[in-house]
Amino acid sequence: MATLQEQLFVQVATRSLNLLAKNLQKKYEPKKGDRFSVKGITYEIGPPRYVDDGIRFEISSKIPGDEFPSGYNESKYFKEIEKVCQKSTKKPSSTDMENIIRETRDQERKERDYVKLAYQYAKSELYDESEILKEVEKFSKNPDLEIPPAVPGANTLAARLILDHLEGSLLESAEKNIEGLIKANDFVRSGFKKAKGK
Repeated sequence: MATLQEQLFVQVATRSLNLLAKNLQKKYEPKKGDRFSVKGITYEIGPPRYVDDGIRFEISSKIPGDEFPSGYNESKYFKEIEKVCQKSTKKPSSTDMENIIRETRDQERKERDYVKLAYQYAKSELYDESEILKEVEKFSKNPDLEIPPAVPGANTLAARLILDHLEGSLLESAEKNIEGLIKANDFVRSGFKKAKGK
C-alpha cells in the first residue's frame, strides 16, 4: 500500500508530465492520445512511478526503420541513440529497445520498434529541503504572499511548497530529457543520411 507521500508525489508528477505532453503537442505535431511527432518520429512520455524515494518515468521514440541505408538495422540505431544519450548531463537509468505490434481497424498488423529510456529523479534532485524551510519562514513573515494552491492531503505549507517545487522541477527536467532524445534522433539520422549520400 502506497503511503500518502508516495500518492501525492505520483499525483503531482502525473499532472506535470501530462502538462509537458500537452505543451509538446502544441510545439510539435500532435498524434493520438498524448503522443507527438517531430520530423516524422513519434514520441511518448510514460506515466510516473514512485521508486527508491523518487520519481521514475519513461520516454520513447519510434525507430525510423524505413529511412535506413542498406546494412543498417534497428539494433544499430538503438545502440547509436543509447551512446548519444549516455553523454548527456542526466543519463537514463535504463535503456531498452521495444517492439510493439498493434492491430489496426482494418485488421492490419503494424509492427514498430521503439527506443525506450527511463529516467529516475531522487527527491533531492527535485527540491531542496533547506530552500523549502527558507520559503516557509518567508511566508510566515509575509502573510500577504500568495501561497501555492491547496492539495488534498498536503495539510502544511511545507508540504504544499514541496509539491509545488516537485511539479516545476519535474516539468523542466523531463522536457530536457525529451529534447535530448529529439537531438539524439536528429544526430543519428543525419549520420546515416550522410552515409546514404555517399
